[in-house]
Amino acid sequence: MAYQFPKELQEKISNFEQLKQQLQILLSQKGEMEARKKEMDSSIEALEKQKDGEIYRRIGDLLLKVSDKDSLLNELKEDSETLEVRLNSFSSQEKTLKEMYEKLGAEINESLKG
Repeated sequence: MAYQFPKELQEKISNFEQLKQQLQILLSQKGEMEARKKEMDSSIEALEKQKDGEIYRRIGDLLLKVSDKDSLLNELKEDSETLEVRLNSFSSQEKTLKEMYEKLGAEINESLKG
């Protein structure tokens, strides 16, 4: 018959696994958002360098001609700032989850030793 851990330890292990999953999801979302921000910042840079010529914006599967470059540039900058705020929030959440994960992992290790 297999050894059964005390209920409290089983709960800690379960919470530990849940924290691990939450952290993995958060890191995945953060990575996607970092990629979006990098792409948006590249678009802003290219748009600022654009002097003449037509500008198009992708909306779904369509490319639509933009008549007001400055308006588009301002919109992209606002979106970039919003992404930056969200990234900062993700970083804060990541730090908190990592601290909880490490603390709980240490508690589980101590319980297993004792």
